[in-house]
Amino acid sequence: MDRALGWFDGLILLLLLAGVGLYLYARASQRARLLVRAVSEVQRHGSRGGPSESRTADNGVLRALRRIGTMVPLMNAAQRTEASAKLVAAGYRSNQALFVLMALTLLTILLAVLLLSMFGSSYLEGRGVLVWLLAFLGSGYLGSLLPRLILDRLVRRRQEAIRLSLPDALDLLVICTNAGLALNAALERVADEMEVVAPALADELKLTATELKLSSEIESVLTSLAERTGIEGMRTLVNTFLQARQYGTAITQSLRILAKTERTARMMRLEERAAKMAVKMTVPMMLFILPTVVIVGAGPAILSLMKTLGSM
Repeated sequence: MDRALGWFDGLILLLLLAGVGLYLYARASQRARLLVRAVSEVQRHGSRGGPSESRTADNGVLRALRRIGTMVPLMNAAQRTEASAKLVAAGYRSNQALFVLMALTLLTILLAVLLLSMFGSSYLEGRGVLVWLLAFLGSGYLGSLLPRLILDRLVRRRQEAIRLSLPDALDLLVICTNAGLALNAALERVADEMEVVAPALADELKLTATELKLSSEIESVLTSLAERTGIEGMRTLVNTFLQARQYGTAITQSLRILAKTERTARMMRLEERAAKMAVKMTVPMMLFILPTVVIVGAGPAILSLMKTLGSM
């Protein structure tokens, strides 16, 4: 009976491996078309070089990662489009960044499987082929999630940096527009002034100013700025620019009101974080501070009581 169950588990394992192999073969046959689509999507979101290009310097390690990413089709067309948009939002505008992400995903999958085989073999020993297969598939899936979670974290960190520095940039835009500078010149000047204190926002503004010099489609360039950052305040700023261009109104007062609104929103976010701090500190205080206070306060009395009871 046990021998028959072993043959049955082996047959199921072979069928699953054959299905995975056929799936990867079908994906590999469509690799060229998917690569062309992914590259076009990255270029559409903006592939010009900027300060963020220094993060993806052309060296041997990145060349190897790009080569691995082009050889292994780990994402479909929809996933590549989404990953390309997130990479652009995180500041990685190189058309090779997507392939580096796929290579890192493959490496984390292999690392998760390796860690399972090294530290989980004692727990899975004697549990059957199906349990081993499910464990390996689960570890591979968790390994594939790690680069995406890190990328989402980078996107949120960059958006928060842009959101915090946006009111100061709006104040500088008010000064530049009062001085009579055009839109692209004002954006470029603000980017130069804020490059040290707010490099993320300065990078986006400088890229937008460069695109305005090269393109006559102002609406498309400004809309691309709002889509790249994904911040509500930036969308409001873009809408202000577009409405002023459409109706021919002065944007100085609108920018001043928008700067005041963003500064108020920033203060409200800080106050919200401060209000949450008391609740977040409750558990660490109960775990680390309260036992220490009890030991220091009640420790001598307990020791004295134990000594008294022991002498009796």
